[in-house]
Amino acid sequence: MSSAEGEIANKRVALTPGTWATLSNLRKPGQTFDDTIAELISEHQRKQLIADLDEIDATEKTVTWDKAKKGLGLSKT
Repeated sequence: MSSAEGEIANKRVALTPGTWATLSNLRKPGQTFDDTIAELISEHQRKQLIADLDEIDATEKTVTWDKAKKGLGLSKT
């Protein structure tokens, strides 16, 4: 079980037969559907973060962390 809290929420998610089959095929031996979905979410979030960082990098409208802290009033100096 991948749940950090060890709690399981019994929820139903409606899937088409094709989506169910695809999800089933993505499952590794011994892996639960929860584990499979959590892995897919994690991978999606990782890809989204990379895309977001690439977009920021492409605009070249970035500042250093120190300058950002000062601009936001988070600097101790």
